[in-house]
Amino acid sequence: MDKISVHLLGRPYVEVNGERINFPYKKAEGFFYYLCVKKTATREEIIYVLWGADTENVGRKNLREAVYQIKKLLGKEILVTAGHTSISLNPECMPQIDWDEVTQDNILEQEEEGFLSHFHIKNSYEFEEWIAVMQEQYDQSFMKSARTKMYDADAVKDISQIQKYSNILLKHDPYNEKLYQEVMELYAANGNYNMAIKLYYDLEKVLSEELGVEPSAEVTELFHRIFNVKGNVASDSAAWNLPFTGRTEEIYKISQYIAGSGRRGPQCVAIGGEEGVGKTALLEKSKQMVKSSRIIPLCASCYQEEEDFFLRPWNDIFWETEQNLENGNLKAGISQEQKAQLKRMIKGTLKEEGGSGRLTYQMVEQAVMELFREVLRANRIALFFDDIQWMDTMSFQLLNRVMLTFGTEKVLLFCSYNQNDDAKVMEALEKLMKKGWLEVIHIQSFTREQTNELLHKYLPQLDQEEEKRENIYQMTDGNAFFLLEMISLIREKGYTLEISPKTNHVIKARLAGLGEEENEVLDCMSLFPEKIRIEELELLLPQMDRLTLLKVLEKLQERHLIREVLVGWNIYYKFVHRVFREYLYERQSMGKRRMYHQMLAQYYEDQVQTKRNFECLPMIIHHYEKCHDQVKTYRYKIQYLKEYYTIINENFPVLHWEIEYGRDDFAASQGAEEMLKVAEEVIRLEDNSHEVQEMKMEMHYVHGRYHIAVGEYAEGIDSIQKSISLARGLGQRQMLLSCYRQMCFYGIQVENLELTEKYISAGLAALEPEEREDLGAFQRLKGWCLLHRGRYAEAEDVLWEAVGIFERCQESRESYDMSIAGCYNYLGDICRQQGNYEKALEYYSTAVAKGTGKVVTNGLGQFYSSIGQIFYLEKKVDKAEEYLEKAISCLKGHGYLWGLERAQAYMAMVKRDEKKADEAKAYYLESKKISEKIENPTTMKLLEEMEGTI
Repeated sequence: MDKISVHLLGRPYVEVNGERINFPYKKAEGFFYYLCVKKTATREEIIYVLWGADTENVGRKNLREAVYQIKKLLGKEILVTAGHTSISLNPECMPQIDWDEVTQDNILEQEEEGFLSHFHIKNSYEFEEWIAVMQEQYDQSFMKSARTKMYDADAVKDISQIQKYSNILLKHDPYNEKLYQEVMELYAANGNYNMAIKLYYDLEKVLSEELGVEPSAEVTELFHRIFNVKGNVASDSAAWNLPFTGRTEEIYKISQYIAGSGRRGPQCVAIGGEEGVGKTALLEKSKQMVKSSRIIPLCASCYQEEEDFFLRPWNDIFWETEQNLENGNLKAGISQEQKAQLKRMIKGTLKEEGGSGRLTYQMVEQAVMELFREVLRANRIALFFDDIQWMDTMSFQLLNRVMLTFGTEKVLLFCSYNQNDDAKVMEALEKLMKKGWLEVIHIQSFTREQTNELLHKYLPQLDQEEEKRENIYQMTDGNAFFLLEMISLIREKGYTLEISPKTNHVIKARLAGLGEEENEVLDCMSLFPEKIRIEELELLLPQMDRLTLLKVLEKLQERHLIREVLVGWNIYYKFVHRVFREYLYERQSMGKRRMYHQMLAQYYEDQVQTKRNFECLPMIIHHYEKCHDQVKTYRYKIQYLKEYYTIINENFPVLHWEIEYGRDDFAASQGAEEMLKVAEEVIRLEDNSHEVQEMKMEMHYVHGRYHIAVGEYAEGIDSIQKSISLARGLGQRQMLLSCYRQMCFYGIQVENLELTEKYISAGLAALEPEEREDLGAFQRLKGWCLLHRGRYAEAEDVLWEAVGIFERCQESRESYDMSIAGCYNYLGDICRQQGNYEKALEYYSTAVAKGTGKVVTNGLGQFYSSIGQIFYLEKKVDKAEEYLEKAISCLKGHGYLWGLERAQAYMAMVKRDEKKADEAKAYYLESKKISEKIENPTTMKLLEEMEGTI
């Protein structure tokens, strides 16, 4: 059957088996294109579109001729007819039509195309009209896709993508002012004011040169507002505007609320957040924008100490009103009597000098309403209240009265409040909320990315110090105040994580008013590096029952000092800011801290005796470090690193500690530095006691295993040999067997069969009868050697024997799944070598099922790679790519190199076959780079064979 391809986008054409064909005349070609879109059509419909000017008989005759010509050109089976009523494309011989493949996802790839571009049929107006309708549908879909992608880019704040898709929209609709306005607002909301302003100038130029008109008043007003916001944003040279830095989205929102963009008119703004997050700075910025909009700001701050004082915040408003009247900022026909009344309000009386009686709320309200009615005849004002949560009830009452009487067209409200009092403030301003006049902006702490941007700006010397920047972020949690103080301290003293005196005062204020129980709980929590369970608090606070403890924890959460964290089904508590923990820890006596650490270290140590939970090891290490118990600290660090690097550096690890489900944070880069540092510390110890010698033996082993895994063979083998020497001297046969296995793993990586067989024999000779786990491991390694010697039947027998050993071991523990999976992987290799790909896939799939457990290991990556290679050999490129991608992701996640280079080599061949030359070359070069380090002969040979084809 011929392969027919129809191209309707751009200049249309048809290919049969890759060669273009020519239609005998235009209307036959147009008829075929019409059917390619409609798939089926009635004869009357086709005649109307193409031969509408002819009589019915002539039209039918012309249609019959066109059908004949199409069948003659493309084959009789291309069209099917349903009696004398309709004609269709044959669904069983459907050509490949590019129009059918257009979706919302790929339509933008056809940007320069159109529907049947430059295809015309003389005097066929109905056909031209149909083309126009289809082009309109195409254009609408095109614009819809571009707009969707533009807003998707806006959701993730990707300015380059916003620019890309907005340019596409504007190119296809260059005179649409609403579109320009939409894009300007997007740019401004993302802080890209210059792009928004440039867009206005572009619009102004296009309208002037091509239409002779100016932009609408609405777009011009938006331009002036953005220009105003840009002027109020601190320049890069403004040294200390840190709390305000990065609040571009919030600032633009506030500018919209001031201008009253949209249907609702001007809006009031309440800014909420924790202490030190930058609320006051944003309020100050709002004040600057209000001034630029010719609105008079009247400002007051509310204080906790004055919460019970009658109308105290309004006193500042009265005073500022008087000042603005005197300096002429407020233009109002205020009488002398009203001015005198205002002075008396500031003093707290509305009577004449010498008169009796104090202010009442009714008197103040009446005077304020009369005063504002006069002031607002010629002015707009904005009331600013910082920390409004401390405003007294009557002040709130007066504020609501003023706002509801004069509305937001005349009076705006801007306030900040602490997030602890969110409910109280929202209740006090409920009437404004119901009117739809109040917008609430919640300010969050800076993200890690924003913090890094700020550190780059103010501490560029830390640009290459990732660990130091991370420590600063962890210490401050992105809180603007804490961050500002730490940056100031580092600028003054050099890099430090100490708490500044000013920060200490703020923390003291936050802790003020806490009872003895709350302080005691916080002190205990500060002993933990991160999070803590309630059971651990109960250990340190035996005098406090659980119900009381839970109430205290709830109270501390209400004060936003700690927060609850859910991990799986377990509930933990941690500090909102690490700086609180540091402060609370340091305020305790050294003796008290050491006692608590000793209790906790012993508690975790007892726990691992009954349940070898891997998660307990970091806690034991932390608490023994704080107790300055060096020997126990090193002992548990070694145990932790041995297990950690068993997962990282081995394909089929036997786990001796229980790992929690969901642990996916194992990565070679995380602990390599720490491991190397600990290794050096232990190896340098001068103490030659039996215990220290054992620690040195263990660290030489961990150190050597790591270097072998990353292809640094000389250093790795040297360390393993030192560990072997110490193991023999100390009579540590178990460590000796582990070292022999590492030498075998090295032999497997470089395919040195003699070396591998030598250490397998040594291992088997050293085994005791009860050491079944080690026997299984050496049998599996022996199976690998037999496989590579080509003795397949023997290899299969030995591997099944290893499976049986591990399954019997499994009866007492659940850590041998990956060992069994490794045997199935080698069984799959045997089948592959014999050309039985179906059976090989079956074994590899079993290996994947067995190896998918609590922790993702390198072995799983090797299994995926094996499956991918089989699919490639079977020419199933899509499936091969799927599994090779999984393999590469898994192996890269652990930083494991052996096997990664093979997977990348096969992926290069997959990309080559898919005609993706650039991707193929990238995979090939990466594989070659790793292969030069790993030195695996099979992979090196594979790369040599590929060299001329990539």
